[in-house]
Order: sequence, then C-alpha cells, then structure tokens
Amino acid sequence: MKAILFDLDDTLVPERPALDAGYAAIAERVWGSGSGSPERVESLREAARAVWLDGRPTAYCLRVHFSLGEALHGEFVAAGPEADELRAFVPELHARAFDAVLPPAWHGRSPELVDVWRAARMAALAPYDEAVAVLERWAARMPVALVTNGAVRLQRAKLTATGIEDRFAAVIVSEEIGIGKPEPEPFQAALGGLAPDEVVMVGNDADRDVAGARAAGIRPIWLDRGWPAPEPAAERIADLRELEGLLLG
Repeated sequence: MKAILFDLDDTLVPERPALDAGYAAIAERVWGSGSGSPERVESLREAARAVWLDGRPTAYCLRVHFSLGEALHGEFVAAGPEADELRAFVPELHARAFDAVLPPAWHGRSPELVDVWRAARMAALAPYDEAVAVLERWAARMPVALVTNGAVRLQRAKLTATGIEDRFAAVIVSEEIGIGKPEPEPFQAALGGLAPDEVVMVGNDADRDVAGARAAGIRPIWLDRGWPAPEPAAERIADLRELEGLLLG
C-alpha cells in the first residue's frame, strides 16, 4: 500500500450535528431562546428541502451529489449551462427557503435566516475525536488524499473550519470532476500516478465509498458509523484508530 484515500462527511467530520445547529439557530432567532426543538428543526429542514427539490436542476445535482446543504451555502465554481442553472436558482431558494413555516411577521426574511443557518452550521463543525491524530499518523507515512462529493468551496471550508486542511496531498471534490462517487472518476483523479491496487479507500457510505472504490479497483474499508452495511461485505472498522491494526498489523 502506497497511499490512503479518505471520505470527508461522516467519515472525518460528522454532518448532521452541524446541519441541525444551523436550523436550531434559525428557530432561536425567530421564536426565541430554547425554541430549537427537534420538531422545529425538522420543519425548517423540510420547508427548505421542498423548495430545493422543486427548483434544482435534478440531473446535474444527482450526478455531482449536491444536496440542500450545498445550495443553502450557495457557492459554486463549476462552469457550464447546468452549473449556471443551479447558480440562477440559488437566490430563489434563499428567498423562499423557510417561508412556509415562518410566522407572518417573518415572511420574506428567509435570506437573512439562510445567513444565520450558514454561520451556525460552520461554527458547529468539528472532526470526530480520533480524526486529526489518525490523519497525522498516516500523512507521516504516505500520501493521504481526500475524495468527497460536494461543492468545492464548501468542502474546503469544512477542512479549514475543522483544522485538517493541511493533512492531504490531494483533495478531490465532485464539483471539480463533474461527477461524484460512486462513479470511478473521483477515485481515479486521486491516484496521483499510482495503480488502484496500491491504495485503499476509507469511508462510511456503502454505495459511494465501498462500492465505488471496488468498481475503481481500489480496496475499500468500511467505517461503520451506524449507516447501512455494504453488500457484499467489506473489511470493517468502527473507529479510524483501527486502521493501523488492519493495515499494518
């Protein structure tokens, strides 16, 4: 083994707590302190999701794996008509995102609340407890690359916010490639001249990370964060610290 590839979201950095923190911050801004109940968080998420699904350029977003979170951040760098269509939709999404569940006095103020969401979400990001030390140990031994679906500016902002941006020899983001995992192109872009059988891929998603790596000829290691298990089964770890025993033991 000459290099190791990692997924980002829910492998190195948990996604849901930060997303929920964004919606909870909106609830507290609108309804007051202590208003960020799980039910209200979910109602805000679903209101924005309905607007997103109604207006997104579906084929493009599914191909590069853009979600509501990317669109609420609203920063895209890809060129081409599909990316332009998405950029044109972002102001509409931000204008309407939460209106369906807001009190009448707050109608029309969704753009302000998108800013609240964005700031709170980024402030709440933190890596898993073991992630930084594990990345440091592997980066001292061999090249470490990141292969992640999402928008370039957002994914790189997550790396900066969590203090792990300098741990990677390469960062591959689906927006730059024009297609996301589980397709082989993102994995191929991360090889850096190595053969697929000279690297391993570590990730939590059975389809995007495990099946995608297999299809690209790369040995997958499934990180069990409570997501559905891959079929056929893959080598499993429940903590990133277990990599050392699996790969070097």
